[in-house]
Amino acid sequence: MLSIEGDKMTNTLAFVSIKGGVGKTTLALETASALVNDFGKKVLLVDANFSAPNIGLYLDLTNEVTLHDALFGVGLHNAIYESHGIDIVPASMDYQDEVDVFKLKKILNKFKPRYDFIIIDSSPNYEELKPVIAAADKIFIVTSPDHVTLTTSLKAAKLAREQETPVEGMIVNKIRSPRHEFNLNEIENISEVPVMARIRDHKNMAIALHHKTPITVHDRENIVSKEIRKFASAICGEPEKPSGFFQRFLPFRGFVHKDEVNREMLRKKFYESQL
Repeated sequence: MLSIEGDKMTNTLAFVSIKGGVGKTTLALETASALVNDFGKKVLLVDANFSAPNIGLYLDLTNEVTLHDALFGVGLHNAIYESHGIDIVPASMDYQDEVDVFKLKKILNKFKPRYDFIIIDSSPNYEELKPVIAAADKIFIVTSPDHVTLTTSLKAAKLAREQETPVEGMIVNKIRSPRHEFNLNEIENISEVPVMARIRDHKNMAIALHHKTPITVHDRENIVSKEIRKFASAICGEPEKPSGFFQRFLPFRGFVHKDEVNREMLRKKFYESQL
């Protein structure tokens, strides 16, 4: 049984989008993996995509007891599985009984003292997104850098603001052709949300999926893994480690990207939250 630390402050973070296929589930999993395996945090990852869950499939979990059972009244501790150091609550693909999804916040609040972070993956379905946003302390919008996805992603930001849940930042995923996609400044100007990470599409993501392993575990030196570690470091208040050989030994850097500045501000917020 996990020990309970009464005064520990837990951040419940939700990764959201109102468009399927942007990599929201993957980023929730990879961020959880980096927090656990690179920064030694205790993390609960919850698959709250109530109608089309993926995390259990991704990691080949048995899913005998799921989040749906917990929402129906079974203790959540019965639905927690461990994979790659992460505590995971999968959801059911074909649950038969009707459940009250708005119980999610109450159920997760009971487990906050046990974890440094609770990370929630969400459904792109607008109605299913509402209980996830209600349960979260902070929201991260996931988008790809194209007009259609960014426009729909902003609906998730609008919903979060309506529910008075802070939108902490945006992750731009699946960058494929920067010359033909929105750049960081354009995305921030359109969305009015700071970009926290920019992640290129990479073939090794498919290889990691094939091995049912987070890429941050399977291929630590991959550019995707490195960017996710930078993002995770900001979430938990750890310093960002230089990723290149020359950057480790240069006394200063002449140019700092805007997303690095945004992560530093996020890191500062974490420090202030611990005071």
